[in-house]
Amino acid sequence: MTEMNSEEVMNFLNLGTMTAKVSTATLDGIPHVAPVWFVIDYDPLSNNNNDLTVIFTTFHNSVKARHLISNPRVCLCVDDQKPPFSFTIISGIAEIDQEPKYDELFSLTSRLAERYMGKENAEKYGKRNAVKGECIIKIKPTKIIAQKDVSD
Repeated sequence: MTEMNSEEVMNFLNLGTMTAKVSTATLDGIPHVAPVWFVIDYDPLSNNNNDLTVIFTTFHNSVKARHLISNPRVCLCVDDQKPPFSFTIISGIAEIDQEPKYDELFSLTSRLAERYMGKENAEKYGKRNAVKGECIIKIKPTKIIAQKDVSD
């Protein structure tokens, strides 16, 4: 097992259609984990992974949204389930936009759809998911653990 460098982390997080498993909790600490489509925003000139932002959407009354509104601490895991296995765990604080402007929401949902459903379906799924009540979640990392070649 080897720790990933900054470039490897970015390449890994942008690879294919792996989902992030997002972990949230109530104020009482009751946990919840759910898979989400996500994208990464980052400065390609930065060598600091803490400069990245993980972005996804969720509906305002979902368990994730309710938890993050009351307790913005969050952790997510992205893992490659094929040997030799790799993973990235990101802990951070979520910023929740509960009423995003339509243009911003549609741009993001289309970007998510392009990654997960292909360019030919981006607009269709972007429109389907850019609805009133959809929140934009942005996570700024406070800690990143990233390992590659776990089984080697």
